[in-house]
Amino acid sequence: MKVRLSDAMVRFRLEKKEVQALAAGKAIALSLSLEPALMTVRLEPIVEAEASAVSQNGLCVGIPLHWLRGWPDSEVVGFDFEVPATADHTGRPTLRILVEKDFPCAHDGEGPPKPVRMP
Repeated sequence: MKVRLSDAMVRFRLEKKEVQALAAGKAIALSLSLEPALMTVRLEPIVEAEASAVSQNGLCVGIPLHWLRGWPDSEVVGFDFEVPATADHTGRPTLRILVEKDFPCAHDGEGPPKPVRMP
């Protein structure tokens, strides 16, 4: 998983096995040791109809399972949604979340695409 942070936006780019894990109902996570703490970003399938995000020693993003079913084999590249960025969920301001399949870059070189990326 690759994570890119910018002002009011978090973008996740997932390898094929991670996309498959989410679609199978399994959570995926990336942790960074920042002594003395550990910062973790986590994507997890949820049964709720709406996506969510909470801060728990990092960031935990819930993606509705019905979005994820069939995603690995579909033409859908990813999901783009907004969640409340305030603790009281009043709706102002919002955090934009992008969760996408990671495809080979055109500038990766002349060799074959890296096998861990989406075909």
